[in-house]
Amino acid sequence: MTRFLLTLLLCSGLQLFGQEVDSLQQVIKTSEDLVAKADAFKSILIKLRSTDTIRFKQYLAEGLTFAREHNDKETEFTLARIDCRRLYSNGEYRKMIAKVDSLLPLAKRHGLKEIQIDLLNYSGNAYSNLSDYTNAAVQFIEYLSIAMELPDNTRAVAMANNNIGMAFLNMKSFNQAIQYLDRSLEGQEHFDSAFKAHTYWNLGICYMEQKQYEKALKIFELGVKEADRKGDGYAAAGNQLCIGSIYVRQDRFEEGIVAYEKAFNMSTQAQLEPYKIIEALNGLIYANNQLGRPEQANRYIALADSITNHHKLSDLRNREFLLYKASNLLLLGKPQEADLVFNRYSQAVDSLHNEENLRIIQEKETEFRTKEKEQQLVLQQSKLDFQQLLNLLLGIGALVIVLVGFLIYRQQRLKIKHQKQEQELQEALQTVETNRKLEDQRQRIAKELHDNIGSQLTYLASAAHNIGAGMKLVSEDITQNKLEELSNFSQEAITDLRDTIWVMNRSVITWEDLAERIRYLAHKVSNTTGILVNVTTEGQDKTPLNPTQTMDIYRIIQESVNNAVKHSKANQIDIVLKIDGEALVEVKDNGMGFNTTEVTTSSDGLRNMKARAGKLGAKLSLESNKNGTSVTLKIPELPT
Repeated sequence: MTRFLLTLLLCSGLQLFGQEVDSLQQVIKTSEDLVAKADAFKSILIKLRSTDTIRFKQYLAEGLTFAREHNDKETEFTLARIDCRRLYSNGEYRKMIAKVDSLLPLAKRHGLKEIQIDLLNYSGNAYSNLSDYTNAAVQFIEYLSIAMELPDNTRAVAMANNNIGMAFLNMKSFNQAIQYLDRSLEGQEHFDSAFKAHTYWNLGICYMEQKQYEKALKIFELGVKEADRKGDGYAAAGNQLCIGSIYVRQDRFEEGIVAYEKAFNMSTQAQLEPYKIIEALNGLIYANNQLGRPEQANRYIALADSITNHHKLSDLRNREFLLYKASNLLLLGKPQEADLVFNRYSQAVDSLHNEENLRIIQEKETEFRTKEKEQQLVLQQSKLDFQQLLNLLLGIGALVIVLVGFLIYRQQRLKIKHQKQEQELQEALQTVETNRKLEDQRQRIAKELHDNIGSQLTYLASAAHNIGAGMKLVSEDITQNKLEELSNFSQEAITDLRDTIWVMNRSVITWEDLAERIRYLAHKVSNTTGILVNVTTEGQDKTPLNPTQTMDIYRIIQESVNNAVKHSKANQIDIVLKIDGEALVEVKDNGMGFNTTEVTTSSDGLRNMKARAGKLGAKLSLESNKNGTSVTLKIPELPT
């Protein structure tokens, strides 16, 4: 019965839609009222925009002909604006941008400011969807300048400021983005805004990326509240996802799990894109993994796998999920399955880099061709101006001074334009160089994973094979001892992977971040061995460390502590970080000491520590006597 009623309502709706279209067609064919006829063309295009492409184009052509015959510029531009909206809705962004570029000069000439801001808004959003945020910002800024001239401009100005802020946010220019987003919120206080929750969302992300977590958290909470008030499930879920992200970034994993579960439910109810729903599941997987609860994380992995398979999501879209899934499989003691998933993650990252490089090349080539055409047009225009100047000089000698001044003025404008283009090119090259440095860091971290974790997994596989082959040849006690050794080594490999993932999740790391991680290591060693491990920091240095530097310093400290635990018979280990320009790291135990001449030539661990110190440009020294052992690392000022 319900299905019958739905079918009946659908048929009634289609019948009503058809009657409305027929009525508008009748007005177009028979009416002598030019205003009514123009309105009919506008209405029928709006109705056909998303349902009938063929008839849409037919009435668009007829409407434009009608408007031009009667010199009705407002109707002509309105119909063209409706066509731009259709192209945008269909994802034909470049076609739409080209159409806007051709319409804007004409709209400016006729003073149609409302149509100008609509066209600029479409164009800016199209550039954003193409990830060309620089051009998007340019379009939105021009939109704002025109909106400021309108008499009743509060809503338009607030929307323009929001869009400019969003463009700067995507360019990582957070301080500039904050200025525009704050202005947008001030404007939205004067009307019942439908996009305030989205502005809160963008503003919160700016503060979150600047690590002002408490401020960002309050803004996201306002965003959720505002979105609930307006019934905007999309914005509510987006703000809630960011709340979960803040908790996880602060290592407040239990609160993060609660926030992400709420975000998952909200995203599902609001029917967000599948990758947005998986983003909430990623937070739940990561938080449970970090809390050592891989079994609980596994049920969220099953949900994400189900969504991925149903919507046929690519590994490129799902690369973050693949990384967390690989980590979970390692925690569950499934290294072979983890290796397969991690290989998919690596291939997705490689594919992303290839696509990004191709996109950059295509954008640069397009930019070059565009500038080349602009220069040719400018040259042709300059020649034409000069010829006109000569013609005028032959007839009107009295205007020589005025014309020369005009020429100088145009040349100055051209010079300023070229300087601006050169500046934009320099900024683009700086962006490419920054991306190259990030890629170098990723490759170095990948090498760390390959050299350290890869060798450990190889050893685990070999040891497991050997134990299985020798079970019938040796006693159960020997086999049990070997299995315990294999289990301990597996835990060490998992710890190493966690440390590496901790580094990979941060693009910039402070000395305080590193000190906090060392305290975690000390706490774990103390709980496991009963040895008192103290961590002391002296001084303060805000110079950031890159992931490779952090990993080298941490591995040297970790190796020193492990050696003290295994060999010194100490009951206390002191770790001291002296941070003030040049840094000094000291790991000292109160154990029985050893003969340094016998160890320095044969220890793989010491050789690895020295190799890492060499990469840092640091000096590593080792002293030992009957009162204990001291490992000292002197680090010069590190390059960022």
